[in-house]
Amino acid sequence: MIKANKTYLGVLFFDLYAKIQLKRYFRKITVIGDFEDNGKPILLISNHFSWWDGFIQLLLNKRVFKRKLYVMMLEEQLRKFMILNKGGAFSIRKNSRDIVESLEYTTGLLKHKENVLLIFPQGEIQTLYTHDFVFEKGLEYILKKLNGEVQIVFNVNLVDYFSYKKPSLNIYFTPYNVGDKIDIETIQKDFTHFAHECIKNQTDK
Repeated sequence: MIKANKTYLGVLFFDLYAKIQLKRYFRKITVIGDFEDNGKPILLISNHFSWWDGFIQLLLNKRVFKRKLYVMMLEEQLRKFMILNKGGAFSIRKNSRDIVESLEYTTGLLKHKENVLLIFPQGEIQTLYTHDFVFEKGLEYILKKLNGEVQIVFNVNLVDYFSYKKPSLNIYFTPYNVGDKIDIETIQKDFTHFAHECIKNQTDK
């Protein structure tokens, strides 16, 4: 696996890049949600729909969580854009013996309260119009290892154009309580329900 090699200059570069590029390509960005910090590290579970993923959550982290952001990426994608490693990206390779090492590395990062870790449990970029989410099993492994010592936050990002050349971006987020029994099917069902609520909010405007 490729471990994160976060550097001061790397973090500074991506902070500025995300701020400038998101402002350039989106007409309006709105962050919608509430968060009450309990002091534990944060596991951010997000939908994976575009090239902008990661930069969107970086902005969310800057505005709301204000932690050190780390991002789990597929290894073949990270190797194409190794500069992301300097900003906190690390790799996972599905269907390989290295996957346990990546999951253990992930749980290690989530034992430090100053960290927020972003994962895309769909495992790949999917259409924005996905209505039923199916998560990879690694999420369940991570949560069982952490045994409740983490804050889980759901994040769904949606765009609309309407009559404008540039789209608006709505960044929705909500805390999630996994409960005593950790079950991946329950988590993906609850995430799907949250995504449907976000879509309804879009259409009700």
